[in-house]
Amino acid sequence: MIKSVKPCGTTGQNLVGLWRPSFTRVDQKLYLYGGGGHVTNDLHVLDLVTMNWDCVLAQDGVPPTKRYGHTAVLWDQYIIIFGGSNEYLEYRDDVIVFSLKTKVWSRPDIKGEVPARYLHSATVYKNKMYVYGGFAKDSKRTYVLEEMRMLNLETWTWSEAYQVPARYNHSASLIGNKLWIYAGKDEAGQTVSDLHSIDLDTLKVLPHIGITGKVVLLKSQHFSESIGSQLIVFGKYLNEFTGTSLYGLWIMDLEQLEWRKLDIDHCLEDGVWNYFTVVSKHQRSIEYGTDDCFIDTSDDRDDGGSAPSLIFLGNTEKERPQPYDHFRDVLSINIEFLGVFQIPPSTLQSHMSLMLNNEEFSDFCIISKGSQKIHVHRMVLSSRWPHFRNMHASGMIESTRGSIVLPEPYPVVFAFLKFLYTDSVDTKLDYSIVCEVMIMANMYLLERLKKLCASILHKHHLHIDTCVRIFQAACVSQEHGLKKLSQEFIFRHCGAVMKTEDWLLMWSQSESGAQRAALEEFIDGIPDEASLELSPNQRPYAEPAPFEPSLRKEL
Repeated sequence: MIKSVKPCGTTGQNLVGLWRPSFTRVDQKLYLYGGGGHVTNDLHVLDLVTMNWDCVLAQDGVPPTKRYGHTAVLWDQYIIIFGGSNEYLEYRDDVIVFSLKTKVWSRPDIKGEVPARYLHSATVYKNKMYVYGGFAKDSKRTYVLEEMRMLNLETWTWSEAYQVPARYNHSASLIGNKLWIYAGKDEAGQTVSDLHSIDLDTLKVLPHIGITGKVVLLKSQHFSESIGSQLIVFGKYLNEFTGTSLYGLWIMDLEQLEWRKLDIDHCLEDGVWNYFTVVSKHQRSIEYGTDDCFIDTSDDRDDGGSAPSLIFLGNTEKERPQPYDHFRDVLSINIEFLGVFQIPPSTLQSHMSLMLNNEEFSDFCIISKGSQKIHVHRMVLSSRWPHFRNMHASGMIESTRGSIVLPEPYPVVFAFLKFLYTDSVDTKLDYSIVCEVMIMANMYLLERLKKLCASILHKHHLHIDTCVRIFQAACVSQEHGLKKLSQEFIFRHCGAVMKTEDWLLMWSQSESGAQRAALEEFIDGIPDEASLELSPNQRPYAEPAPFEPSLRKEL
């Protein structure tokens, strides 16, 4: 248990009567827009260093209409407002942009339409805003949306709807390329506490079951944040032992899928808390009259700095006559005091990569085809490449001379050596280089390298113009899985493949050993029952034609 931490009072503009505004975190500032109760369209900002609230005055443009239950996201140097409800309970579908640089409101020309909504979530990933769920209504009913929409922030175009589990008043946290949707209310209006994720690259929804630990929301409204691969949730929960409600903070390791309660109840027992976030960037130290009341911003480094701080906004007054200021006080807790650590990403790969072909401390050379030298280190190669270690131990003349010659071209040899230094293969390499590296990996019995190359070729490079070469490389390197996958690809698209130069070369140059072996393996892989027929289906890989051939296996 950490020692009691005391909240700090804020100064500046009063926010009496506001609830359900939007918050946008920008470095050491929190921008608050709109809010219910006394519905407004004001934009406020809280400086987390000075703890002062201020009203942001626009230099130009028309601000959004009054609203609450909307979303506000940060994109580049802009805050994007979407949706929400106005004071007449009318839901909104407009998109309004505020420039933090010029302090100007603007309305982009939006292409496409989406349902107006309230209590949804919005998240920015790769210049797209992902809007999940929300509460909607038409002339006949109100209902919960079972959709996710994408707004392209470069073209301002809405996508079609993607079906997802119905939710409103939920939370959405972006970790890597995954959007984690937690709790809220479902289509029946029931408070739920389930968890599912959406891969934003593939748009696949994955429900997560088998979660250990228990979190029971007393109310659907809550807040979630991420620290590394951990999800932190703050809200009001039911104390099973006393039957009373209290504020609680829970954390889940998304790799272990286990909830763990963080012991901060005594810090939150006085007052009401209406917002929670995590501030990770620190600038300077400020104290507020007591050692127990401060946000530690003493680390000025640019590498992520000191530990993140948990920030809670609320009101600790004993008497809170209606309406009252929901965000008057700030409580800050160093998250490491709770045993939660944000481990920086490893820099081993990048540092090892800098050693490759660097003459400093180099004690050996690899010479590729064309006599190009690559400076390397005996210890690295001996540790990672059994062939080199055996050659060096045997006292072969190459090891005593300080260099060996490899028959492969420079790009192939460099990619091979880069794997020895970094344990990775660049997915952006030309497919022909990856094919040759896979063959080298098989020759030198480097199974991990071979499988990495096979996976990259299958995921990123298997196309009409490449499939024959990939099939041949798979045959030579005895990569049977890739051989089968590339052969099936050729079968499915044989009309287009048979017109490629690689296909003609495989047949015309079949007198050589490797070409002949690949051709024989391809022929052996064709089922005896297969026949060539004409199909009216069009392929995306060639010019449209009324008919095209395809192989099929007769049943």
